Amino acid sequence: MKSDTTDPIDIKLQPIQYWLSWFSRGFATGRWDSYFLGRGFDFQGIAPFRDDPDLIRINWKATLISGELQVSQFSEERNIRMFLLANVGPSMAFGSQQTKMERLAIMAAILSFSAYRMKDYFRFVGYTDEIELGFPEPRDRTYPKLLARAILNFDWRGRKRGGLVRAAMSIPNQRSLIVIISDHLGGLSGTERALRIIAPRHEIVPIILWDEREMTLPEGRFGLYPLQDLETGEIRYVFLTRKNRERFRENSLRKRNAIIESFRKFGTEPHFLTGSSEEDLDYLVRIFLTHRLQV
Repeated sequence: MKSDTTDPIDIKLQPIQYWLSWFSRGFATGRWDSYFLGRGFDFQGIAPFRDDPDLIRINWKATLISGELQVSQFSEERNIRMFLLANVGPSMAFGSQQTKMERLAIMAAILSFSAYRMKDYFRFVGYTDEIELGFPEPRDRTYPKLLARAILNFDWRGRKRGGLVRAAMSIPNQRSLIVIISDHLGGLSGTERALRIIAPRHEIVPIILWDEREMTLPEGRFGLYPLQDLETGEIRYVFLTRKNRERFRENSLRKRNAIIESFRKFGTEPHFLTGSSEEDLDYLVRIFLTHRLQV
């Protein structure tokens, strides 16, 4: 695990524009910025662009008068409530080039930064077999990196899976955007019980983090190959043959199809991310763009 002094965010934090189908229908159609969540309509005043950098709200008249870039601010925001339910259990500590926990940390930082920029409510709920405490609450613009560090420094050893139901029960009834980030490698009965709780009321974006080594066994190798269960510490050996590789791929495909089927029962499509953090962020942008085009 990384130390507290290590900065896990080696990319520039940039906000992602997210929106919800049921929320956007309350805005006038035909205007792109009417879909941007967090936009209010009651004018509050003018502020320098450096204090509130938002290109969409540049006030050109005030800019010409002052000689400095100015933006309009609004006192009443139509805020979205975003909850990130994230698996921080042992299986998330696995990874090839990056662990799934590292990828989660960067995605959590990006999503919380986006909510901060849009002045939306954000809450992170980390879970193993129960809801885990010790994660910071949003305070200011330093929060995204503080959250990322807390995720990376979380001691997952000795924890178990199964806490998504408890995480779902912690969500208030007020309609919200629920982003679920997990690998869902355990049984899916708990996942479906959690979806029964939140799906009728909220909009869900399921993100499944997998690693390439969870889908295929190494090619070009022969002999015993060790596989360790990070939850129990147990090590098992697989004899690498063409038949076993094919069987492993088939099992992974069956697991993927089972996850898809579970989420589709509740009217939502899971998004599988199997690359690096940079690829994850590109895909995250496409996820929300697809949601907008479906509005």
